[in-house]
Amino acid sequence: MRDAAHLTLRGVALSLGGRPVLEGIDLTARRGETLVLLGPSGCGKTSLLRLVAGLLAPDAGEVQVNGAPPVPGRAAAMVFQSYRLLPWKSVRANVAFALPRLDPAERDARVARVLARVGLSRFAEAWPRELSGGMQQRVALARALVVEPELLLMDEPFAALDAQSRELMQAELLHLTGGPSGPTVLFVTHSVDEALVLADRVLLLSPRPGRIVEEVAVDFPRPRREHDPREAQDFPALRRRLWERLREMVLSDPHSDFFSGAG
Repeated sequence: MRDAAHLTLRGVALSLGGRPVLEGIDLTARRGETLVLLGPSGCGKTSLLRLVAGLLAPDAGEVQVNGAPPVPGRAAAMVFQSYRLLPWKSVRANVAFALPRLDPAERDARVARVLARVGLSRFAEAWPRELSGGMQQRVALARALVVEPELLLMDEPFAALDAQSRELMQAELLHLTGGPSGPTVLFVTHSVDEALVLADRVLLLSPRPGRIVEEVAVDFPRPRREHDPREAQDFPALRRRLWERLREMVLSDPHSDFFSGAG
């Protein structure tokens, strides 16, 4: 049920190496919703994903998935900017690697289904070195989807791709995760355009320690692969609003390389 609360963070704070990373994080995600985390470099977006995955524990507050603390590997799958493929394994074997305890027959059937979904059936026996960057990223996405996660955590997965591949992968993600039966998605990006294309809501984080300083509902029609938000009349104004807020934070942050010293 899409309106059911799936992910909840209340008063979450986190420090790493004695330095505050996140502070006062409160958010709720409905089942099947896509939340995009947008903010300056170093504001704690990746750390927030790791908290949700159960790979880190908060110093204060609570993180709950389905009403309980997250357990690593149980409900969430992560997709990183780097593909993290095993070079000595084929495409099929890289995807199957995520299902070590599944019955072999079911594992093979599930791997075949997800490779078909990402358009890589013909490359199942290829080696990672034989694939383009975009294809390798599709393998990484397939490896996450094959576990049929309730939560899909994506850490700038398309940042290293060329513009054409990035747009194609955005469309692929919309196709694979859309609909009420799809996973809840938490997606990290530095791109305002990417945030608006993918998100149901955009959460804007402040410089470290990261706080959610603005929440923007993105009400463009779905399915987005059929209704390109960039063609919407109010897309430019919304893009400008988010970009100017992000730019202001970067220029006013003393720890930023672009600190202007103003204000």
